[in-house]
Amino acid sequence: MTTPAKPLMAAIPASEHAAHFRDTAYLPSLSLTAEAPLQAPRVTRSGVVERSTRIAARETSELPSLLDQVDAVIALSDQPVLRNLLITQCYYEISAELVKLLGGGNAHWCTFATWASKTAGTFIRNEEVPSVLRWLILSDDEEREAVVPRLLRRRGQGEPERASAWRISAVEMISPWWGQGFGLMELPERILSELSADIALGNLKVFEELGPLFARMIKLYRSCPRPGKKELAALLDGLERGPSTDGGQGLLRSAMEHYHDAMLTEDKDKKAELILLANARVGLHEQVRLQPYIARALNAPVRCAVDTVGLPEALQSMVLDKVEKLKAFWRAIATKEMMTMRLPDEILELGHDLPAPPGLPLHCAELATIEDRELYELLLKYDAHDQTTAGCGAKDWALLCERMGYILELFRSRQCCPRLLERPFTCEQHAEIVAWRVPSPIHGDL
Repeated sequence: MTTPAKPLMAAIPASEHAAHFRDTAYLPSLSLTAEAPLQAPRVTRSGVVERSTRIAARETSELPSLLDQVDAVIALSDQPVLRNLLITQCYYEISAELVKLLGGGNAHWCTFATWASKTAGTFIRNEEVPSVLRWLILSDDEEREAVVPRLLRRRGQGEPERASAWRISAVEMISPWWGQGFGLMELPERILSELSADIALGNLKVFEELGPLFARMIKLYRSCPRPGKKELAALLDGLERGPSTDGGQGLLRSAMEHYHDAMLTEDKDKKAELILLANARVGLHEQVRLQPYIARALNAPVRCAVDTVGLPEALQSMVLDKVEKLKAFWRAIATKEMMTMRLPDEILELGHDLPAPPGLPLHCAELATIEDRELYELLLKYDAHDQTTAGCGAKDWALLCERMGYILELFRSRQCCPRLLERPFTCEQHAEIVAWRVPSPIHGDL
């Protein structure tokens, strides 16, 4: 979702990850045995592991892998902050394993999911009140009047008067009464609470479907020098056929087949294109699943405001059109001004065109041109098929087609960036998280 624009955490040099993507002193070997899974540590409601568990952890020579505990992470229903940190770490561990299985330094879907989940955590933890949201709850008319023209100029620049009129109307509708006059100063807490809940639920829904699938892939494939039809059939077993919009998992079945084929080819260009195609299939499935959570989260400020005002039923139908315009206005501002994704060495603004990776060309040599017809047609559908990212910035992140255009450009332009393979947390933070504790501020910013 979004992240505050603050200094990036200290990143580990990419050279550490160029040859080996796993540090055994930091991330121990995994067992992934179905017969004897590790029992999840018992955690109190405050996020602190019970004393008996802490003692047992100190007696082990290595920190446990979370891959053995995917189901336990999913079941952690009453601690969304801790669960998000565990999900982020799980994605990283899956990513590190699959990068080795796939061969080479291509990032796959779980690599990107690591950083998306880490970004989502900033809102789940309510670490910031975005500046535009703060503006909306101001009671100082002079300050609000100073901000409105700037926002309208930024969003309406170059548009004909009629195209931007609805934005002006939306602002005029809320400006006179927003604030203390209607007793709305408690709104920030409510809005942030709903945002946090919606984002946390979306984070969980995706992980509970894809986390076990990728963990099963590792278990099936890691002991196989050259996986065959038997391993692929076992991986696909249980995935429902049919489109994602109808509850099916056809896109996931296709993606797993592409990952499988990528493992078997030595052709670098073909491998990169197969992985990108698989990433795109998983990404599309994920975004279809997330659609209701993203739309609900982005509409939260307007929904909460209308609910708080408590319009009489007789008036609701009369103002419905204006409320929908106001929601669209807010989503446009939120996408342009607030929506970001934090990567190890950059903060991407999702409402703006995607830049080239720092110090690298826009596309790596293997993906500069697209030869695979199926991949080309998928990229073409979302206008991510050419050698530029001009125009990929989303105008409304709640629209699936706009999200996918940006996401596919992101996947293609960053697939060969070694810094994406870095750890999402410091060693100290990692030690706390795998002990099922939320790291304290002394361990640094999350």
